Amino acid sequence: MYYVSETDMLKAMRMALYDEVVRTPGYIQGDNFTGLTDFVTLLSNHFPVLSFTNDIRRSKRTTSTILKNSERARLVFIHMREYLESRRNRRMVSVDDYKRQFENVERVYANPFPTNSSWQHCKGTTPMFRGYTCGLWTTFHALTVHTYIDTIKNTNVNPLKPLKSIQGWVKGFFGCQHCKRHFMNMTTNIFPMTERRIRHPHDMMTYLWRAHNIVNNRLHGDPTEDPQFIKMQFPPPFLCPTCHSGGQFSRRQVRNFLLRYYGSIKPHNRLADRRLAFF
Repeated sequence: MYYVSETDMLKAMRMALYDEVVRTPGYIQGDNFTGLTDFVTLLSNHFPVLSFTNDIRRSKRTTSTILKNSERARLVFIHMREYLESRRNRRMVSVDDYKRQFENVERVYANPFPTNSSWQHCKGTTPMFRGYTCGLWTTFHALTVHTYIDTIKNTNVNPLKPLKSIQGWVKGFFGCQHCKRHFMNMTTNIFPMTERRIRHPHDMMTYLWRAHNIVNNRLHGDPTEDPQFIKMQFPPPFLCPTCHSGGQFSRRQVRNFLLRYYGSIKPHNRLADRRLAFF
């Protein structure tokens, strides 16, 4: 019932970088340009392309699966990063030009984003529930976890940067306006995204985990809550018994859980895509 889906992340990122961005009127410029460039850079460096099976923290990681679609998606992100970087001095690009570039690049890399596939773990009871927002949160968490994994031996990593990149995209492009307002209020006022809170590499994972639980608490009982997927404090005891101790979360155990959970990704079923194309 609970798992991380490559399909969900790819669908969400295609919507985030294409559908959301091309709604911008005229030009992507100024802070929005910087926010988009930073987020695409994060994706180009740390979007998951491998699924791990055992304890990553103990450096005995075994690659169980190469995420083929995500490998190609990473190439799209790299190409789009280079495209945006080449325009960084002007801090501006026309939406039409960006749209053409994205469409051309995803075609070059054989359309890695399964736009016609159904949501997997993020599928709601009805289409009004979960879906895209679930895919966004899943990807945001996976990005913090895989940034941590990818930079575990880098003593100069800035753990605040990935979170700020996510925040920058939300501020500039997230189409759900009340979601955006709540997210920005949470990350600037209620639970500020600051260097004081995010000093160590693992803090980027635990900050987003705590922030998401604040959101879950706020939305519990809300009309947007899927009745089959009640908003609860994550991870629940049935997913991670050791994460709970005396009515509190064990931060260390939660960190280990996040590494296991977001490190093990269910690959996209490309055979299902072929069946869809056939029919």
